[in-house]
Amino acid sequence: MDRLSKASNAKDETSKNAGDPVDTSENLMRRIQAVEEFVELADRLIDVGDLKWSEVEADYRRLAVNACLRRQIESMTAATVLARRDLGHLAVSFVRASLEDVLYLGFFGSLPLEDSQELFLLLGNWDATRSLLAQRAYVGDDVMKDLWYPEGFLDAAELKRDEVRSSLKNLQKRYKWSGGTLPAADWIAERAGKKELYDYLHAATSRALHFSAGEIMRRGWGHPSGRMTTSKPEFRSHLASFALDQLWRLHVESWDVTSPFWESAGVSGDDNLNFSDTEPVLNRLLSLGKVPLVHAHEWNLTPEGPLR
Repeated sequence: MDRLSKASNAKDETSKNAGDPVDTSENLMRRIQAVEEFVELADRLIDVGDLKWSEVEADYRRLAVNACLRRQIESMTAATVLARRDLGHLAVSFVRASLEDVLYLGFFGSLPLEDSQELFLLLGNWDATRSLLAQRAYVGDDVMKDLWYPEGFLDAAELKRDEVRSSLKNLQKRYKWSGGTLPAADWIAERAGKKELYDYLHAATSRALHFSAGEIMRRGWGHPSGRMTTSKPEFRSHLASFALDQLWRLHVESWDVTSPFWESAGVSGDDNLNFSDTEPVLNRLLSLGKVPLVHAHEWNLTPEGPLR
């Protein structure tokens, strides 16, 4: 654990150095290679294995930690694969998932065990019953029967969903969370102490997942000839660099909020690793600089001032 604390401190002290607004293709390739190296290191630092059923029943956060760390490592791997195929801009969607891992795991980690168990179970049941009943409404009971779902089972799920909704409303009064049946993400971020990170990344990365007029206009680049393209190479590279930069940083953030649960969450590591093993990899990533979310060219700005 000592090596992780030192790695996180190195990030905090050094990552304030911003990189150039534009990542060159050569710098993108260096970034891809550095993240690949980081993934190899992360695989040694944290081995995400199986959990004991009894440990999960005692604290659902352990399952969440296991699943989220695994997804983050796989997302970083997928992002490098996409980036090597000139599809790295699609990896921005992975950033949203990793961000929410940091927010929600930080929030649940701040709760007493009894409160965490109650809320986690309700949220899990709410998600499960809503998905099941949405499928029932879409395909109908005859198809659901072919899928092995008896009508009585589905009717019981309807009652369960209503019970869960009622319980969540009671918790909303207790916690005074903003939002509707479920707590709003900004409320979760405040409780986790990550409001600035939320303000910076949450809405912006959601545009990589949802229909967004702003994102569509952002991706349209004009040319003096009168053409417009949505596949400007420099912008695709910029988004790829942004995703690669954020994914490893968010993974390190996750170390901080999840490490108290590792031993009982099926997470182990190579005890032979020390800070001298991690420092070169982190320094290589940090030397590449931060990639800003909004590219200056989107506002027609250049180092010499606005385009005329």
